[in-house]
Amino acid sequence: MIQEIPDSQPVNGESEQQHSGKSPIPEQVEVISDNVSRMYNQFKESEQYEEIKDKAVKVTEYIKENPIPSVLYSLGAGFVLGLLLHRKH
Repeated sequence: MIQEIPDSQPVNGESEQQHSGKSPIPEQVEVISDNVSRMYNQFKESEQYEEIKDKAVKVTEYIKENPIPSVLYSLGAGFVLGLLLHRKH
């Protein structure tokens, strides 16, 4: 049997917005969000974005055509990174 949770009422004069845990987005966060969004859209329209997409396609094709060497390269890179990150000083 499923039990419903009753609607909660504001406590001690809290507004519904404060009580529900949803607060308006601070203006600074909204400005930062807008700037990041604008910069991302500019990046998507740049040549660098197209180059990255083309290289990603080439890498994907290489992996499909050469799965064993790709796995070995990945294992080797992971091993080297593991050694570098786990060095004891």
